Parts: sequence; structure tokens; C-alpha cells
Amino acid sequence: MSENIKHYDLVIIGAGPAGTPVAIEYAKLNKDKKVALIDAAGKLGGECLFEGCIPSKIMEASAKQIEALKDLKEFGITLDDAHYSLVWEKIKKRKDGILNKRKDASQDIVDELDNIDLIKANAHFTSKDTLECILEDKKKELHFSKAIVGTGSHSFIPKYTGSGADKIWTNSDFFEKMQLPQSLAIIGTGAIAIEFAMILSSLGVEIHLFGRKNRILENIDVRAAKYLFYKLEKNPKVTLHLSSNISVVDYADEQFEINFTQEDNEQKIFTTRVLSAAGRVANIEHLNLEKAGVNFSHKGIIVSKHLQTSNPNIYANGDVVDGFPKFAHTAQYGAHTLAQNLFLEHNYFSVDYDINSWVLFSMPNVAMAGISEEEAKERAIDIIVDSFEFNTEAKSQIENEDYGFLKYIVDKKSNRIIGISVMHAEAQTMGGEAALIVANKLTLKDIIGSIHPHPTISEAYIMLAKKIMGDIMLKKLQNPVVKTLVKIERWL
Repeated sequence: MSENIKHYDLVIIGAGPAGTPVAIEYAKLNKDKKVALIDAAGKLGGECLFEGCIPSKIMEASAKQIEALKDLKEFGITLDDAHYSLVWEKIKKRKDGILNKRKDASQDIVDELDNIDLIKANAHFTSKDTLECILEDKKKELHFSKAIVGTGSHSFIPKYTGSGADKIWTNSDFFEKMQLPQSLAIIGTGAIAIEFAMILSSLGVEIHLFGRKNRILENIDVRAAKYLFYKLEKNPKVTLHLSSNISVVDYADEQFEINFTQEDNEQKIFTTRVLSAAGRVANIEHLNLEKAGVNFSHKGIIVSKHLQTSNPNIYANGDVVDGFPKFAHTAQYGAHTLAQNLFLEHNYFSVDYDINSWVLFSMPNVAMAGISEEEAKERAIDIIVDSFEFNTEAKSQIENEDYGFLKYIVDKKSNRIIGISVMHAEAQTMGGEAALIVANKLTLKDIIGSIHPHPTISEAYIMLAKKIMGDIMLKKLQNPVVKTLVKIERWL
């Protein structure tokens, strides 16, 4: 090996949630191993911290406070649109403070580990066990025993004609500029689009929401999606353009003109800004994966259940992986799996996307864990589906929550809860218990055997389990033989 080539036991490309946790955990467990953590930005956190889930939730927290203030109009207290610019400046300042605090905390952990080198550079593979780092005009070649690709993904912008097509924002552009537009057209009807629409409309922005289909949020519980659709329809700041097809995006006189068809009718709207939330694309373009012997598709890097690529010494994790759920917390779960296997030097642990969980920070919030009702039916699993209405529960009545539900998807053979949906203002909190229930393969009986505090919204987990088990027992007792056996068992 050339003296100019530095060797690392583990090289990680990408310092976001798919890469940084692996570097930290592996370096702690292997003090004698050398780790290189390479990132083009040269800072820890990735898009989630700086341009995605964290800054959007900071906006969301402020937006919900504004919504609560709006309820004060019954007492003669109002929030005029004139206040929004002042509120926005405070949100920006708060965002910067929180992001710096989180970035510094991760940096402190890495700095304490002598066996991690944080390298600010772009990197690509030059062979099956080497890669080249490029920073400005400087080039450096690294040799590795193992490597992990965790480069994430970026927003997809549909190709349109017109003078404004190249001026369409992504979430990265939005959080870089942090401008509060007077009006905003959002392309897409997924989680990011709906969160932006609800948050920014609360901050006084006129929203135009475009979708090619006649529904929103295809990947969440159908009932929850329908309710959020209803909320958006009733929102005076939001205009829905569903079943629409955008053809031209022009820009002149500091405004966009969007030409589109809807139900064969040609229409146009004018807006201050346009934001694409039409999906994500894996960041694999400049990695030279072919030279590393790594197979990939247009959706990302192809991996095994152990997150191993076609090159046995190279792994991939997070958004860059074909079929990987695009969530920071799922990437952290994958990172822990990788760190364990690398420490053991054996692919013992594997990932299971069926236990994934996530939260839509809407108004109200939606949390999901496990598989959905639709997925269970597609797999031909015999299931029991039932719901608990929060407006019948004490804590929700105390908090004046007039809508929300908890839904179980239960495997009929085992009574195991394989999927949970929650719609509630505190769904993000309830999502943690939902994740534990699904991941630990708990049954209805397991839930009934626990004791939840009262009055809390979490006791709905027991109430729903009792409701379903009661229905199961009533049905069984209709069989005379079963009824007799139950009586004998009680007598014994």
C-alpha cells in the first residue's frame, strides 16, 4: 500500500443519523480500531437536523401555540396577521439556538473519542476497498476494511417547463433562506407537504396544495387521512388542487404563475413561492458504486436484511437504501444493528421494517407503529381491526379534545398486535408505547395485564385491548363445548 494512502478499519460516508451513531457506538466498543466519518458539510446531524425533521418541528411547536391563541378570540383576544412577521423572526432565532445545541452535543461526543476522524470532504469509491476524498482542490485516498454508506436522500423536483421551473424550492432551500412567503404552492400530498401546509397556514401563509391523485397521505391510516383532508378543506388559508396536473411554472414580477389542468379544465394560480414535496431521491449519483462492486437501483442501494451490499465489506443504511423507511429514527435503528454486527464481526442482527414507527406532526398528530390495515390485507393476514374513541375517555374530555382514536390491527391467530394507529393531539407521545407493543410482539392479553395510570390518554391501550378480548370471548362462548370447558376450569 502506498504511504500516501491512509488505512481505516471503518469508513462511513455521511454524518447524519444513518452514519454518526454507527461511528460513535463502534468507536466506543473498539478502542483499537480507527474510524473515518466523512461528510461534505463537515458537521454532524445530516439533513434531518438542519433541513428536515428538527427545524420543521420547531416551526410546528410555534404554530400550535398560535392555533391555541386563536381560540382566545372568544374572550375578545385576537392575533392579527401583522404579528406574523415578528413571530417568524423569533422562530428563526429559536431554531438556530436549538440546532446549534444539538449539533454541539454530538460533536462533543465525537471529540471525546480519539479513534474517530471527522473529515470534511466529498467522497467516492475508487475500488472495492478504497475511496477518494475531495475538498476543493485537495484529494486524499483512503483504504478501508469495512465501509458504510449513509449519504441520505434529497427532495425530488418534477420537471416542468417555464421560467420558474428552476426556482422551485425544496425543504433545504426553505430552511436555508427561512423566508415566510405571503403565499406558497406545495407540490405533493405526503407527510412533508401536509406538515408544511398546516404549519405555515397557521402562520398566515396562503397555501395552494397540489396533488395528482384525489386523496392525501396515501401511506397512513385511511381514517386519519380522511379527517386531515377534512381539516384542510375547512382551513380558509388552504386551497386544495387534487387530481391536478401541473404543466408550466413561470416566474415574473416576483411571483410564480402555475398553469395546471384539473378534471380536464385548464387553470392557473399566482403565488409568491413554490415548494416541492413530491418525494425523495437517494444520494448515490457521485459515489461511483460500480467501482466498489455495489449493486443499486433507481431507488437506492440494494442491501440484505443485514444492510450488507453486494460487496460484503460495504454496508448501507438510511434513506440511501432501496426500500428503507425514510425516517431519521429508523436510520438510527439501522445504525445500532450495523454497529452490533461490526463489533461481533458477524451478521447476527437484522432489520425488521414491520416494527417501524413514525409520527405525522399534523393538527391533530398521527402516530403509527407496525403495519397498516391495508398492508395486512395485502399480505392476506387474518386480522381483527377495532378502534377506541378518545372523546369517550376521561383525560380527553378534561382537555376538551373532541376528536381522535386509537386503532389496533390484531393477528387473529395469535392475538398479537401487529399494527397501531393513533390520532390525537398527543399522538407523538403515545407513539412510543405503540412502538414497544409492536416491537416486543405483545398480545391483547399482555396489554390487559398491565396497569396504566388514570386519568391519562395512555389507558386507552388497555380499554381497547379489553374491548377486543371481550368480543373474542363472547364469540367463543357461543359454542356450547367452550362454555362447558370454561365452567369446568373455573370449578377446578
